[in-house]
Amino acid sequence: MNKPGIEKTTIKSLFALAVFSVVLEINSRTIYNYLIFVGVWILLTAIYEAYKYSTRFALSDNGLEIRTPLKYRVIPYSKINDAFLVSGFLQKRFKLSSVYVVMQKNAVGLRDLRGGEGILNDIEDRIGRKRTEFNKEEDSR
Repeated sequence: MNKPGIEKTTIKSLFALAVFSVVLEINSRTIYNYLIFVGVWILLTAIYEAYKYSTRFALSDNGLEIRTPLKYRVIPYSKINDAFLVSGFLQKRFKLSSVYVVMQKNAVGLRDLRGGEGILNDIEDRIGRKRTEFNKEEDSR
């Protein structure tokens, strides 16, 4: 499964850049430094988006498989204590959500998913937990 949400990340990054730009003193002497700052900001955002876009996960018989460009990890279902769904303001605007998988010592976030409810229910089925019921009226607001 692939993770969408690059547009949301771009909007968040550009909003943060705008906030920083407001407090900077930009004049004719500092405009080149500011342009370099903007270029580095956009480059770092692009690198983060490429990493985020290439992160993949799958629900297999062995467990939850998470593959990033830097590592591969399998979380056995027996190690998962809980799972829950979160959807922030921008995620709701883009019809996205995040599923967090809680283990004994840490948690792993599967961020910016389309159809997070179904993924959460699949994880709950595999860990032997009752499915979470979602209120569709609340989602349509």
